[in-house]
Amino acid sequence: MTQTIWDSLVAETQFATELTVTGLRRLCSVPTEPGVFLWGSKDLNYALHVGMHSYSSGLERLCKLAIACNVYAATGAFPNLRSYSHKIGNLLDALGALTPSSRSASMHKAKYLVRPLDGLDPGLTNMVERFANGAGRYEHLDSLWNGDAEVNTYNEWSALAARSSVSDEVRELISIKKAMAEAIGSELVDRGLESTGEMVMEDLALQTYEPSVGVVLSLFRKVRWVSTMLDTATYYTRQELPLLGEVVAPTFCHSSANFFNYHIARIGDEEVVVEELQAVFKRISVREAEDDDEDFDNLIEE
Repeated sequence: MTQTIWDSLVAETQFATELTVTGLRRLCSVPTEPGVFLWGSKDLNYALHVGMHSYSSGLERLCKLAIACNVYAATGAFPNLRSYSHKIGNLLDALGALTPSSRSASMHKAKYLVRPLDGLDPGLTNMVERFANGAGRYEHLDSLWNGDAEVNTYNEWSALAARSSVSDEVRELISIKKAMAEAIGSELVDRGLESTGEMVMEDLALQTYEPSVGVVLSLFRKVRWVSTMLDTATYYTRQELPLLGEVVAPTFCHSSANFFNYHIARIGDEEVVVEELQAVFKRISVREAEDDDEDFDNLIEE
């Protein structure tokens, strides 16, 4: 294997991983509550399309990497994968038909080598493939000159979100994420840094919608399986493939709740964060009580 190919495998895996996790983060902000005005802000306008574009591209690349490396590990030659195009379903099926060349590498990850069966499928995979193939990616442009073009991605997402669910653990993490934004925002205002921290707060306070998180975690489980197949295929092979598991595993080799914690909400040590938040909200309560007393005194003086 040449150094150029080795470098290309590493760079492509890093790129695909970043694309995928960036898309999943953005998709958590797709509004699903009844009555939400979809065109109320830039984030609501295109969070779905930005997230789907990033996720579908990243998933496609990771699938192709996993297939290519599995074949290379067995034969010493990379296959031509251009015929798959953007057909996500076919890529997932092709990967599922492969037998990992070396299962001994990461037995603690063995449970993730089984293709996940998801209650949102086949609709979930069909939506990703429709978007990846262009019908979703270009639906707004197509609608400008084609009266028959369907602008349907949000409807598909909403239907899936209505059927999704999250665990109590994830629901608690969503609450902690919201509390973090409130606490940090209040502390910045108290320290006279409201304007200075405005850009930081814009990202931190971006709303997370529980039904969308449910869909996101289903999408995550697909990429976790793909990543584990890639990890196993490249673990100390005779062909000296790079250890691509070192790229994908830190991001994707987690339970659904831990992935949401570390890579979506980015909370980290939940117990420590909760303790800090409790202390912050005590200070906030004291400040609010002092403000109320001051307002009352001013009212009496008037």
